[in-house]
Amino acid sequence: MYPTVLKFINTAQSLQSLPFAILVLFITFALVERQLSSRRLNVLPMPGSASWIWGHEKQVFDKSVGTAYSKWMQQLQSHIFKIKAALFKQDIVVVADPFALTHIMQKNVYNYPHSDVLRSRIARLLGKSLGWVEGENEHRQMRHLVASSLSQESVRQGSSDIFGVAENLCTSLENHIALQGSGSTIINVNEWTSAAALDVIGRFGFGHDFQGGRSTDAVRILNAWGSMVKMAISLQGFVVLMFLRRFHLLNYMPLAALRSQGNVRLTIHAGVAEELVRRENCHEQDGYDLLSRLMGAYRSQIISLGELKDHISMFIMSGSETTSQTMSYALWELAKNPEVQAKLRREIMLFHVDLSYDDIQDRMPYLDAICKEVLRLHPAAPYMERVSTKDDKLPLRFPITLKDGTKVNEVHIPAGQTVIIPIYSIGRDDAVWGDGDVFRPERWMENSSDKDTMPTGWSGLLSFSDGPRQCLGRRLAVLELKITISSLIRRFEFVDTEDVITHKVASSLQPICAGGGESNPKLPVLVKIL
Repeated sequence: MYPTVLKFINTAQSLQSLPFAILVLFITFALVERQLSSRRLNVLPMPGSASWIWGHEKQVFDKSVGTAYSKWMQQLQSHIFKIKAALFKQDIVVVADPFALTHIMQKNVYNYPHSDVLRSRIARLLGKSLGWVEGENEHRQMRHLVASSLSQESVRQGSSDIFGVAENLCTSLENHIALQGSGSTIINVNEWTSAAALDVIGRFGFGHDFQGGRSTDAVRILNAWGSMVKMAISLQGFVVLMFLRRFHLLNYMPLAALRSQGNVRLTIHAGVAEELVRRENCHEQDGYDLLSRLMGAYRSQIISLGELKDHISMFIMSGSETTSQTMSYALWELAKNPEVQAKLRREIMLFHVDLSYDDIQDRMPYLDAICKEVLRLHPAAPYMERVSTKDDKLPLRFPITLKDGTKVNEVHIPAGQTVIIPIYSIGRDDAVWGDGDVFRPERWMENSSDKDTMPTGWSGLLSFSDGPRQCLGRRLAVLELKITISSLIRRFEFVDTEDVITHKVASSLQPICAGGGESNPKLPVLVKIL
């Protein structure tokens, strides 16, 4: 390889082509860097068929979410392996081993911060808020600031907001179907759940009415998010992401893909965030909801006005987009599994029309099992990307067997190593679940899984992450999912349209309907009034 590179350099010099020489020198440096990093990880297996330019990352992008990682886990018979990164960057380590995950996410989480490219994306999209901040002291301080607003008691007290939104959703859907004149219609369920989830976080966290997604600020937010998603799941979005990871300075360039991310945050800043701050400044009140806690920190000069608006942006989008996708996938799975839907409806009909918080949380085991199964199969955040800040050793639950038969129980991870945690594939791992790709809620009522092989997140899932960075809003998200699903299933039947659905990533999991074009995320379901 190296004589060939030297020949290229000599050619560049003879042509007196400085740009060409710089390009060749960059490639030389990148190849040497990648080869050295690969040697440090030589104990790890690696799949074949990597692209010279795109490594294995183009395969991850081209296939439906998680497909490539699951395939490689099966082929390599390993829960930890390496893949070639795009643009000659150092190899990436893919970690799905439960002991290694506990080590990274629980015991050493602050030694594995977000990668630079991901952190820059968070800052553009949601601002320098809780999801962006790194460092143990800074993160704990910011988390403590809002934790009480999302406690179990706060969620219980705010459950009436969720019941109210669910009732409005059912009424709007009934009116929509009635206009069709046939008692049923096909809807893009994403549009309906997005509006409902935005309503919930607006009411629960900020005392703000998004009017079922019809208010001016709601329309602007949903449109800005939709534009970002279309860009992110496109080939252009993939290429930009790869170049951003390799050339960090590009994060400061006026690229269309970056503008689409920034527009989401700026839309919230200029609209609802500005309105909320103005309202609270006119009517100072002590309270325990998210807005009151954030305004208190602002008045105490703990956070600036810009940081206040960033926090509002983060909670509005994180509190709506991820939950709405989970609700959409829940209805889609119930449509594809009518026997499960019928069984759930029978459980729901055992109760009065006006369900209570305690009914939802404690007295409906099948509803609980369905929600866990949906979160297992369709995590809103399918991957995590972290970078080690220091040399480390990852313990393994599933040892690696070398060519000579030696078993390796731990893996050395060098400082600066990019690590991917494939949450989507982990949730479908047959080594843990047996029939990982099958939607079977009953598994949660059997208690038959080997706890030693499961991640240590909520209910053995990583859908809400794990450890000190576990999602603060998980209680709200799960309750919202349960209330919305139970309300809809009582009054409607959902039927599969048999459209082929694949899945992409644009900050969250996105359903793509075959024939609809990758620029148009869509999840069609036939809805009938009961």
